[in-house]
Amino acid sequence: MKHERIYLNPEDDRVYIDTYVRNSGVREGILVVPGGGYGEVCTDREGEPIALDFFAAGYNAFVLNYRVGKETDRFPFQLLDAASAMVYIREHSEELKIDPKRVFAVGFSAGGHLVGSLATMYKYDEVKAAFGEKYKLVRPTGVILSYPVTSANSLTHSNTFMRLLGKPLSEYTDEEKQRYSIDSALDGESSPMFLWHTAGDKTVPVFGTLATAAACANAGVPYQLAVYPYGAHGIALGDEVTAREGRGDIQPLAAQWRSAAREWFKTLPDSDFEN
Repeated sequence: MKHERIYLNPEDDRVYIDTYVRNSGVREGILVVPGGGYGEVCTDREGEPIALDFFAAGYNAFVLNYRVGKETDRFPFQLLDAASAMVYIREHSEELKIDPKRVFAVGFSAGGHLVGSLATMYKYDEVKAAFGEKYKLVRPTGVILSYPVTSANSLTHSNTFMRLLGKPLSEYTDEEKQRYSIDSALDGESSPMFLWHTAGDKTVPVFGTLATAAACANAGVPYQLAVYPYGAHGIALGDEVTAREGRGDIQPLAAQWRSAAREWFKTLPDSDFEN
């Protein structure tokens, strides 16, 4: 396996991907986006362990580190960082040994919001201004949103949205709530979505995930929804590899999200960059 760090922003060394690439053959690719409430990047549990799990299942994986933690780290910085990763992976598909038409993304918690943003907001003016016609390379072939923060329109993790724009969710206008919520930004051209959550999540309630699944249904976007009965927020793989002591993170039922999502990926068509 080839493992290296690739920096994506010459002006900020916090923006990079760590690669997990097989030395031969061509594989599907997946961008892994850890969570952290847009205040940190939780790569220890939602980064490398996820990448290694997908690598073992036949994917070349890329873990994103993105800008958070400073007062100036507001939207669209995180979206542009994730978009930079998608463009880089596809433009360097030959050396990264992946099929550029089969590049997926998986995100956790706030990382789920960021991956959902790739799936729905890749056409936003900020992305087009940064990438020109390359914005078409930003949209993943399909995405996995894992216990995600998706909607400012319902009971949610308000601190994530506070850090996104630098102001309390209570001060968001209705227009801002619509613009930065995945369920509102979603349309018929959004990436197909596999959404999973646990009913026992007390940190990020399941309601946003349910609303996003309903939005997929309304827009005709292919989706699969899995709500598992047990497990706290942040269970990651759901097994002993990422389990936190005393948190009940080992959840064999919820751990099935990985195999279910990968089987679902097989049903999706290749990306078409011409449309």
